[in-house]
Formats: sequence, C-alpha cells, structure tokens
Amino acid sequence: MREELFWDREEQMLSPEIEIERAINFGGFEFIEEVQKKHGLTKFADVLMRNKNLSKKAVNYWCLVLGIKRTKTYTFQNTVTIWMPFR
Repeated sequence: MREELFWDREEQMLSPEIEIERAINFGGFEFIEEVQKKHGLTKFADVLMRNKNLSKKAVNYWCLVLGIKRTKTYTFQNTVTIWMPFR
C-alpha cells in the first residue's frame, strides 16, 4: 500500500473501492498491478465503471486497455463537471 495516497484514512477504514479509485487516479503501474492482484480485475473494472471520482484521462486510458466502452462509465455519462450553486 502506498501510504502517501491514503494520508486521510486509517488503514482499517480503507475500502477496496477507495484503494482502487486512488490507484486509478494517482498510482503508478506497479501499484495498479498490486491493487489488481489484491482485489481482482473484475472489481477493478467495476470501480472503473461506477466510481464518481475518477479523472476522465485515467478512465479513458483504462477503458482502452481493458476494452471497455468509455461511454458506459459514470465518468463519461456525467456531463456536469462544475458545481453549480443554487440561485
């Protein structure tokens, strides 16, 4: 586990989804490989498809690598990228 990616979490409170999310967004290839071995490729792809906090660049890359249509991911279905205050 790369501790610098989880400075805001206790290790006991770390869910597989958070670990995969941070690996996709900030981890290098070695950490991604470690996370895929730990949680499985199916769980990795599930987080890639459903997570709301992933960068478009990272999702696009992993969709190309895994052969997933990026338009089916939450990241590319959600068109609102800027928070809109109520008026």
